[in-house]
Amino acid sequence: MSRQDQFERILETLHEAALGDVAWTVPAGMINDAIRTLGTSLVIGQGRSRADSEILFAESCYGSERRTDQDERYFRAYYHRDERVPRALSLPDGELTPTGHLYTDREKRTSPAYNRASWRTKKNGLHVRLDGTGGAHILWILADSIERGGGWSSIQTEMIESLLPHVRHFARVRGVLADIGALGSSLEDLLDSGRLSVIQLDRRTRIVALNDRARDLLREDGGLSDLGGFLNASIPGENDALQRLLASALPPHGVPASAGSMTIGRPDARARLVVNITPVAEREWDLRAQRVAALVLIADPASRPRLDAGLVAAALNLSPTESRLAIMVASGRTVRDIAAMTGRTEGTVRWHLKKIFRKTGISRQTELVRRVLSLEGLPAAGFPQRSTSRRGVIAGNGGESPPESHGEGRQPGRSAEPGGRVQERGSLPSLPPYLGGIDGRPMRY
Repeated sequence: MSRQDQFERILETLHEAALGDVAWTVPAGMINDAIRTLGTSLVIGQGRSRADSEILFAESCYGSERRTDQDERYFRAYYHRDERVPRALSLPDGELTPTGHLYTDREKRTSPAYNRASWRTKKNGLHVRLDGTGGAHILWILADSIERGGGWSSIQTEMIESLLPHVRHFARVRGVLADIGALGSSLEDLLDSGRLSVIQLDRRTRIVALNDRARDLLREDGGLSDLGGFLNASIPGENDALQRLLASALPPHGVPASAGSMTIGRPDARARLVVNITPVAEREWDLRAQRVAALVLIADPASRPRLDAGLVAAALNLSPTESRLAIMVASGRTVRDIAAMTGRTEGTVRWHLKKIFRKTGISRQTELVRRVLSLEGLPAAGFPQRSTSRRGVIAGNGGESPPESHGEGRQPGRSAEPGGRVQERGSLPSLPPYLGGIDGRPMRY
């Protein structure tokens, strides 16, 4: 396969991964092979320092293998004392920086993160920071080159730089869909979303379908409008940019499609709309796929309420632990991800999930996601708050304990959290700031 063919195939899988059709591991493995690196890590978060940071997404892939174990070990043991973190967060947008430049000579001799972390294969790697949407940052970390001598050739760096806008778009679109619990949704299901403006276009850029929220947005001419069946921006200069993005996403046959994002101003003082345009690959199981060639997702940064764990607990009659788990699930986390983040077994997480299903009278995870997300933005006032007993048994658990193995170096009935604190069994540990954010929000996909 030629390098151009590799590049085009990577773009296709990045578009699929952005929509949640395939895991990030798929394009990451192809990228590792194409640019000839041992592996890559992608971290998406908010904040510019550890004090105010919130990690929304973090995945490492070596070869074509997802390394959850390395991610967990690093964030639990090294992230909070890794000297490179604040420096990496301050890098100029899109600038490739050797890992060695993020540590002083003294730190290279004494830093536990540099010398003992599993990421030691990145000592001769590269870091690049990208600006995300709404103050988010994207850190793309490449492990050592596997070229002879371990150096980086101009061919390698050129391909990395050409992929940067597409990695940025992946992060933006995946974040938007994760926020509404729609990763991997069919095109038809996306139209049912009432929390995001969704517009579907055919190959001629004509509007094929749109949901109610998008229809209302276009009717009020709040920065975007329907002009004879085509998407149009109100401000002429911005409309030119929008049409260029649409042309890139829907090129003539034989020309690779390219995703893109931009912001659109509105006539009033409201925040600018964030418009993400993603080519849609053919989906044999989706009847509308033959007509839909591109997906336009429009997010309003001013209308993104956060989920309150206390509100979820009170509204759904869940314990604090169960409400945190429900929010993680609604935020796109899998059982395996939640287990890795909280230091519990997958069996324990499933046990808690079954209890949530039993309490709420539902049987499908998708229904849980819908119920939790329906609470966004509601005031907590008026809902009685739940509490836990002093013995650590969660109220409403009836004294039950999850089927936790005692063969993992933990005391029976108790588990040690990072820093030596002991947590009663029967609950999931609270996420540390570097995994859950300073307000307790979980990482999201």
